[in-house]
Amino acid sequence: MKRNCLAFLILTMALSASAAAQDRYMDIVQKYRRPQFFAEFIALPATHHDSLKLVGNIRLSYDNSFFVKNSEGKFSTDLTFTTEILQRNTAVTRSIRRKIVTVNSHEETLNRTDFVETIFMLPLKKGDYEVAVEVTNNDLQKSLRMERQSLKLSAEPAAAKQGGIKASQLLFINRPNITNDSINIEPLGVSGNGVFGRDYLAMLYFQLNSDSLREVSYQLFEKQDQREILTTSGKLSPNNLISISALRESKGETQLIAERGKKATGELLAFIDFNAKAIANARYVLKATAVSEKGGVVEVKKEFDNAWINMPYPLYDIELAVRLMEGIMITSDEVGKLLDGNPAEQRRKFLAFWKAQDPTPDTEFNEALEEYFRRVDYTFFNFYTNRDFGWRTDRGKIYIRYGKPTDISREFPLNKPTREIWIYKNLNKRFVFSDITNTGNYELVSESQLENE
Repeated sequence: MKRNCLAFLILTMALSASAAAQDRYMDIVQKYRRPQFFAEFIALPATHHDSLKLVGNIRLSYDNSFFVKNSEGKFSTDLTFTTEILQRNTAVTRSIRRKIVTVNSHEETLNRTDFVETIFMLPLKKGDYEVAVEVTNNDLQKSLRMERQSLKLSAEPAAAKQGGIKASQLLFINRPNITNDSINIEPLGVSGNGVFGRDYLAMLYFQLNSDSLREVSYQLFEKQDQREILTTSGKLSPNNLISISALRESKGETQLIAERGKKATGELLAFIDFNAKAIANARYVLKATAVSEKGGVVEVKKEFDNAWINMPYPLYDIELAVRLMEGIMITSDEVGKLLDGNPAEQRRKFLAFWKAQDPTPDTEFNEALEEYFRRVDYTFFNFYTNRDFGWRTDRGKIYIRYGKPTDISREFPLNKPTREIWIYKNLNKRFVFSDITNTGNYELVSESQLENE
């Protein structure tokens, strides 16, 4: 009798912990699941002393773009990006771009890491402005996003007191595609921030104005409280200083194209590779200094967050993350050991555990950690049933352990429960799940090797 009571108590505590984990998970999702919308504007110096060029990049994630199924069974979204540049509440200029994107499956429409985006360049006079951005879905005739921000452009972005060189603000970009004729430049596109774990560069655009560059150097500082700690520095090689003849938008309006003509126009791009993939999820300051042959010095500074875009939700709460490892990565006893101590100690032990699993221990970003909890997130949204939380279902456990199947199919046998078959070609495995209770809770009924069938 006592043994039965003890077993019941343990089961009750386990169910209570699971329910608490589910509630905490839902609280985190509601707090942090925001639309992935980014708008960034940087100023480039122009030849005329009173003018500049404004580069704008606007992006909205697929899961917030509202796709519609078409007659071919595919899914499309039709968006208009409208950007107005205002001065004293009066429109000075505007950009209106229509973008239509089509994908093959409904699953793709839920993606938070793919974006509908546009890039544009507008000539402006120096001055202070306000920029108003609106994204409209044309099928729904509905505004999806509106945002305003101020632009302080009264002075040059950066100009030397001696000599003629002028520089733009720093722009983060994905690693560019450089050929003999052109350079394809894709902005990183997260509102001026970096992306934790991503390989990206910083770019500067120069107007030389009958001057030339002697050298360009950089320093990267991590901000800790009120201090700036130098993490890396260097000088750019000649290969990272490239003369161009023109800078324009691509035909698809998602990239900048720098043309490398033979005619000298006094335009130059500098690419700063500060090993972004290795830096931490923290706040930084990047400083670049250019020295011209005529003695001019231009200094440009950018403060930014190296942000973990789409960080898996459990990582906002270490205790929750630890509990979601039980039964797959660790035992219940190991859960207790990891959760022993204050929050700082729990975090230290949690990170130490995952550091041992890290395939790239020389970098701050841990691919194994991110992948595991990304899978947990997927199970939360896709395998939840009235009986169980997504990660506790049989499909959830298999998904977390092995990842996305190579192929998924369903069978509807007569007078028998629906079956779902998962094939993992890389693992030579086949899993069969059956909706025995007819409630959508597919239970694992068989596991086999493909080669044995």
